[in-house]
Amino acid sequence: MSDESRSARRAAEPEIKVVDRRRFRPEGPGADPGPDLAPVGEAPARGEADPGSAEQAARIDELTRAYAALVEEGKAFRLRLERERARVIEAERTSVAQALLEAADDLERALSATLGAGEGGPALQSLLDGVRLSLAGLHQRIAGLGAERIPVTGQRFDPHLSEAVDAVTVSDPSQDGVVVQEVRAGWRIGDRVLRPARVRVGRLARA
Repeated sequence: MSDESRSARRAAEPEIKVVDRRRFRPEGPGADPGPDLAPVGEAPARGEADPGSAEQAARIDELTRAYAALVEEGKAFRLRLERERARVIEAERTSVAQALLEAADDLERALSATLGAGEGGPALQSLLDGVRLSLAGLHQRIAGLGAERIPVTGQRFDPHLSEAVDAVTVSDPSQDGVVVQEVRAGWRIGDRVLRPARVRVGRLARA
């Protein structure tokens, strides 16, 4: 084909334009890839929030609060358990002490009745000694439970500590309203009255 034919054919074909929108990036350690060619996985620009990090921090905070609430609930449960155990122990001690006091009252009544019968032989004296020892042992066991006798004789009558079963006429004004005789001993455990004392209270004679 001659040169004239080639020129004629090239003139007849439409011209094709190629537009390359890719940015030229020179090779080398100091090259700037530009904002459109940032490497995959690069951290967000400074000042931009990371949604994944915010959600993770919120989840950690939620778990921390839940753990703290669980710890506080465990402490409260242990305190309730300790209070309930102390209450049960106190109730058991009170029940046992009351049973022992009833037995002590029976021995005291038996001892008083025997002493009122007058002098007896050696057998009676041995019996009295045994009763006294048994009574002392009961009082020791009662005290071992934390109970103590309520002192009321010579004190102003207190209805929270004593029950007045009788009134005794007195001439001394200082004895008016004062416990002059204890009929049955009263006992308490700490500030709780186990049983009130039964007493006779002085009453001033009126002219």
